[in-house]
Amino acid sequence: MNPEPPPRSRLDDAEPYDDWPEPIALRDELPPVAPFPSEVLPTELRNWVIDIADRMSCPIDLVAIPAMVAAGSLVGARCLIRPQEKTTWAEAGNLWGAVVAPPGSLKTPAANEALKHLRRLEAKAAEEHAEAMKGYQVAEKLYKMRDAQAQQRVKALLNKPDEADGEASAILEAFSEPEAPQARRFFTSDATVEKLGEICAANPQGVMLSRDEVASLWTEWSNPEKAAMRGFMMAGWGGLDGYTFDRIGRGTIRISKVNLSLFGTTQPQRISAYIRESLRQMDDGMVQRFQLFAWPDFDKPFLEVDRYPNAEAQRIAFQCFERLAALDPLTIGAQRDEFDGEDAVPYLRFARDAQAAFSSWRGELENRLRDDELPPHLVAHLSKYRGLMPRLALICHLASGGTGPVSLAALTQAKAWIVYLESHARRVYASTEVDNAEAARAIWRRVKKGDLPSPFTTRDIQRKGWSMLKAKERVEGGLAALTEADWLIKTPVETGGRPTSHYMPNPKAIHM
Repeated sequence: MNPEPPPRSRLDDAEPYDDWPEPIALRDELPPVAPFPSEVLPTELRNWVIDIADRMSCPIDLVAIPAMVAAGSLVGARCLIRPQEKTTWAEAGNLWGAVVAPPGSLKTPAANEALKHLRRLEAKAAEEHAEAMKGYQVAEKLYKMRDAQAQQRVKALLNKPDEADGEASAILEAFSEPEAPQARRFFTSDATVEKLGEICAANPQGVMLSRDEVASLWTEWSNPEKAAMRGFMMAGWGGLDGYTFDRIGRGTIRISKVNLSLFGTTQPQRISAYIRESLRQMDDGMVQRFQLFAWPDFDKPFLEVDRYPNAEAQRIAFQCFERLAALDPLTIGAQRDEFDGEDAVPYLRFARDAQAAFSSWRGELENRLRDDELPPHLVAHLSKYRGLMPRLALICHLASGGTGPVSLAALTQAKAWIVYLESHARRVYASTEVDNAEAARAIWRRVKKGDLPSPFTTRDIQRKGWSMLKAKERVEGGLAALTEADWLIKTPVETGGRPTSHYMPNPKAIHM
């Protein structure tokens, strides 16, 4: 005998019970992600990164991502890679990355350890600049004294016939004002767009920006008043484009190449909200530029580890950072095109076997992007892997002590990076649906309690001022999730003014 249908309620009156669609489960679980494969790290950084993660008893992702971004910032626009055998398509070494982890997960201490060597280079450069400034200040004082004497001599000559003009010019041209030494910069954690422009102008090879809570930076960039910063950062992601500032007071600042590496940490609830809003309001590719996105699982118990750091691994890693910071590409086999000029950035290409492997991989990627099975935001994200792959291969090659053409081993590491990163990117974008599911459940609790009329509108929910359901965008996201799962039926309503929709609860969902 077939079971009797559940008791009908006032919500069932719109149409016969059996005519309602079958509701499905809400999407409120994050998809699984690939664990970080330590073999993808450059050989000179690998043991150092593993040692830090082991001593901190944290996922290795929390150390590996900032370490890789830091290494890429040193390659920057110092040495490029041309991923094809004959074309001039070139990629710089700078990367953008972020780590997503809950509060108290040691993400900030782990990042600080990974960036320690870069900060050492920054401190050393600051000391060298301070010493150079002492010499400059002495030279400037001498210049001012000589200039004062020269002006007195020129004034005396000006009282003589015109033949003295040549002698006066020679006196003024005999010496020139000394130029202040430019500060070599590797790292900054906070700067206005104008100051960051000055830093980049003096350091076209590349600079790294790090923020503890990168979501606050994203929110700042979303402010229309900060549009200049957003545009400047997007130019810096490419790593090879010039930029010009024209400001009253500061004058004109011309930057030959803006090469910016970026790393930050954030929390799950913040990244979900930001990405949803960014894709809805701007969708200008800013989110997709964070290609080294990691959202690891914390599925292993904490183990107290109290031992000294691996000194040999630290030494090798710091020597690698120093070598990359002083890299002369021409000494490792990089080349310039004949007509590019002395200011052109040298480049490497793939070795023959690596070139064949890259071309095959890219063909597979491009076909995936064209088969209409991926959502638009994921297509936009994965499309940037065509440039990320060679960037990663270049960094793995150089940070493993490689010279000459980029090896197949480095390309194999980069391919493994891509597999790992895609799984984490899928989790990042799926988090917006999880956040919508949380809002959906909050709405549904109100539906089942009878706190909303049947049917109801978005405005009916907003008027209540319930916690978790105050923001219009969050309410709309929850309603969209309920509608997609057939817990609610959405009906457009013509009102003669702004269009609206009525939402009718599905009685089958009510009785689940």
